[in-house]
Amino acid sequence: MSLFSLRHFGVSYRDRAGLHPALQDIDLDIEAGRHLALLGESGSGKSTLALALAGLLPASTVMTGELARQGFAAVPRAGRDIGMVFQDPGGSLDPLIRVGDQIAEARRACRGGSRGQARSLARDWLGRISLPEPHAAVAKYPHQFSGGQKQRIALAAALVSEPTVLIADEPTSALDTITQHAIVELLRALTAGSGLTLIFVTHDIALASQLADDVAVLYQGRLVEAGPAERLFRAPSHPYLKALLATRQELGAIRLRRFAEIDPQDFSVKIPQASGEAGRG
Repeated sequence: MSLFSLRHFGVSYRDRAGLHPALQDIDLDIEAGRHLALLGESGSGKSTLALALAGLLPASTVMTGELARQGFAAVPRAGRDIGMVFQDPGGSLDPLIRVGDQIAEARRACRGGSRGQARSLARDWLGRISLPEPHAAVAKYPHQFSGGQKQRIALAAALVSEPTVLIADEPTSALDTITQHAIVELLRALTAGSGLTLIFVTHDIALASQLADDVAVLYQGRLVEAGPAERLFRAPSHPYLKALLATRQELGAIRLRRFAEIDPQDFSVKIPQASGEAGRG
């Protein structure tokens, strides 16, 4: 069953100079219970699409085509039905409010209940995200946690309301490699067997290959290829995805090569010969 169905969908931002298209002619179905990676370079429209799915685009935005949200028990609402995790965990947390209160507030705002019940759930979720000493952590402020711990707390705040969909916008890009791996494993553990639909924005092909069931590749505001991750990465059909895959470097290789160069006009790929030095991309 498709939770989201987009047909000829487009988004343009408005300013004094007029309209500026960010997405054009998107046709995409997002299936319930699947993990979808929105993959592409900066400026490709990934975050705009994620915000559109969550209903969080600015009021001045102009949308065209069709975006149907279906399969929800009621009209979906960000926070209650669609959880959001953003790139900067520090910007998602109020520095003046204890983290336990922030998670509890997210629960009560979306699902109601007493303060005591919400605080108990907050402690439970701090344990589920493997935060050390969750009973003590509820009383701490965001500045007392590392970047990776803040991202875990942001995940707990997004999931405490039991949403149908979790949208994660570049949730690991601001973290070091080891912490990135830990967040990916946490996402995998929290969503396994839960029926939760995960949509995550990334430019990281390795992350998409680890976590995604399906991939939608965006370039310059257009959807250029979509389908099961295993098939797309094994046998890409669009020149842009082929070019992206050609930029990968093998860790531990004795001889490194320069990154492939992508021609934005015709998507042709120029792969330099291997050399003894790492090239610049």
